[in-house]
This record gives sequence, C-alpha cells and structure tokens, in this order.
Amino acid sequence: MTKTSLAPRPAERQQWLQVAVLFTVLAPVAVWCGRATSYLPGFPPGFVFLYAVPLAMVAFTWIPPRTDAQRRRRLALGSIGCLLAFLYPHVLLVGWLTLWAFSAG
Repeated sequence: MTKTSLAPRPAERQQWLQVAVLFTVLAPVAVWCGRATSYLPGFPPGFVFLYAVPLAMVAFTWIPPRTDAQRRRRLALGSIGCLLAFLYPHVLLVGWLTLWAFSAG
C-alpha cells in the first residue's frame, strides 16, 4: 500500500495564489462600490466592524485547498464575501427604513 499525499502540488498552489489575490483586491473594491451606490445618509464608525464577516470570508480563501471540494468551497466563500461586502450598505438601509416604517405607523 502506498502513501498518497493530500498536499497540493506547487503548481496548484501558485494558481490558487492568483485566486486569493483576486478576491483580496475585489473585497475593498466591493466595499467602496457598495458604499458609493448606497443611499445611506451617514455611516456611523461602529458599523465598520460588521464588515469583518465578509472580509473574513475573503481571508479564508488564502488557505490553499487540498481537494476539489475545498476549492469549490473557497471559491464560494470568496464570492459570497465580496457580494456581502457590496450589499452590506444596501441591506443596512433597507433594515433601517423598515424599522423606521414600523415605528412611525
């Protein structure tokens, strides 16, 4: 019986580095675009900490995958993290307007 290594080959690691760098560049761009397209009047400094979840999802993509399933999961995490970073101000605005509508009525 031979031992098989689950560690990726160096070429796979180099290819994955490009994916991680892409998500790392896209995440701050998504934050900026989401904030720029939002109608949110002011952005209290405390709300910045809520970006930790999407950015942590993007940071998780830096762990090189060993299997195809892990590769798919990390691609999904990076994509969802960037999408959440973009949509966060919009979701916050809808939530704020909903609370305002229920409290006014």
